[in-house]
Amino acid sequence: MVDCRMLEVGDYIVPGYAVERKEIGDFLRSLYSRRIFDQAYRLAEIYENAVLVVEGDIAPLLGRKIRSRAYWGALLALTFDYGLKVFFTTDETQTANLIYTLRMKRPLKLVGPVVRKKPKAEDAERMQLQMVTHLPGIGTKLADRILRERRTVRNVFGASTAELSAVRGVGKVTAYRISRLLDAPYRPFLKRPQQLRLEDADPKGLKA
Repeated sequence: MVDCRMLEVGDYIVPGYAVERKEIGDFLRSLYSRRIFDQAYRLAEIYENAVLVVEGDIAPLLGRKIRSRAYWGALLALTFDYGLKVFFTTDETQTANLIYTLRMKRPLKLVGPVVRKKPKAEDAERMQLQMVTHLPGIGTKLADRILRERRTVRNVFGASTAELSAVRGVGKVTAYRISRLLDAPYRPFLKRPQQLRLEDADPKGLKA
């Protein structure tokens, strides 16, 4: 039986796994905006086995539209830092086959997606870095430098543009972008995201 509903995170829930599916264009846009890391964190926080499926051919884009080192660095972070299992497929048919096969393979001793406990106190440093790296133009090394100077995440988020720009490597432009984001009023999306149905992933209904 297929249960179709809007999910807080992910596109599919199959026995033992949560699956996030991204077409190659959306995947690259989410890398540039760093939205993918927020989604990865939410997936890994809730589900024991989180899977990312990237659909499309990325080979022609490597080195031309995206920097290879930045791309591989992002994949390493998603895999090792966020614990995502990343798979690449060529088209929707192969994505459907992957999800169908995943549905047949259940993790050991798991009946369904396991809700994970909140991170322990010793993970606070990693969480602090992740929170600061979500700011525009801030990578892990720069986040570490900012936190060393500002001491706490609250102090980072409460810093003025001048205080942020005084940190070596931040600069006035990045500091302004950060301040503009933190001061921007929240405007919720009016359009509901399209939810993919699990039954659409059954390769029996797709032509080879």
